[in-house]
Amino acid sequence: MENAVINEILVEPQHIVWLPWIVNYFFFVGVAATAVFTAVLFAKKSQKPTACELTAVTVAFIGSIVAPVALTADLHQPSRILHFYTDFAWWSPMAWGAIILPLFSVVVAGYFVLALAHHSQPNLPKWLAWLQLPILQNQGLLWAFRLFATLTAVGIIGYTVLETYQTGTKALWHSAWLLPIMLFSAWAVAFGLTQFIAEKCGGVCHTPKGQNQGVHRTPLQILLIVTALSVLGLTFHNADTQRNFALLFNGSITAHLVGICWLIALICSFFNKSHRLQWLGLATLLAFGWLIRWVLVIQIQTIAKTNALQNPYHFDWLAVDGGLGIMAIWGLAVCVSVAVWQVVSLMVKSR
Repeated sequence: MENAVINEILVEPQHIVWLPWIVNYFFFVGVAATAVFTAVLFAKKSQKPTACELTAVTVAFIGSIVAPVALTADLHQPSRILHFYTDFAWWSPMAWGAIILPLFSVVVAGYFVLALAHHSQPNLPKWLAWLQLPILQNQGLLWAFRLFATLTAVGIIGYTVLETYQTGTKALWHSAWLLPIMLFSAWAVAFGLTQFIAEKCGGVCHTPKGQNQGVHRTPLQILLIVTALSVLGLTFHNADTQRNFALLFNGSITAHLVGICWLIALICSFFNKSHRLQWLGLATLLAFGWLIRWVLVIQIQTIAKTNALQNPYHFDWLAVDGGLGIMAIWGLAVCVSVAVWQVVSLMVKSR
């Protein structure tokens, strides 16, 4: 009886390893890490950050705030986080992630502040006047944060994939193709967001003529195509992965939606003059990036490990660890985005 009570208090009985919270974490942390890569690609030597770099690092900053919240929710008990530090297990990717993730968030915040400081206008409100301190205009300090942000972003991608490799017994989680899928699908979302905001939010990207010319659609198309090729590589990696993919497409419409969203996002990327198609492309791109993680992380867990063992999972829209939790994290992302972009718009408002 005591064991049953302890088990009920400490562990929530579930048929799957991960709950939907983790999909939001993988999505937002992947977008944040690859947005750092995008920002650095737009960096210009011996110049202040371009509008596209500022846009990309702002996307990274927002993701670095939202992702840890989703991860904390997935752990169920925030106190468990302390055990990563008090009982450090060097062989565990999650233990290293407990160091890399906070470091990543801090470094990205610093990168964001420095990029914003370089774009700050005169006569700022008193509560933002500190952004015009001379040290924040230092190019060497900016490049140091670019480097540290890139290194921690690489660490985030590496630890996230290693964590998936180490968890569970699914064939699709133990393939080398998982890394490029996670990397390129997140990068496509990060680049697409940067591209969309740079073109639509004139106040945020109001810079001298020519600085926004670095935003092209070809990289987005390449990232989407490479992601699709990586999925094909994972599909035909071995007999087990082929069988798992067949079961995924057999049991739910979600796997088909991934392909549909990918195709629509790719088609819309070729039409840069249609306002409606740009919005449609962004919506399907976000859906593709999120759904591919849902299929590869959550839906695959419902595939039986053996012929005798079933892993039923019922998605409840009103459950905290179901639809309500997913919507809460997206609601948080919207609130953080509105607040951050208001500050950015105030800082770089045209003279």
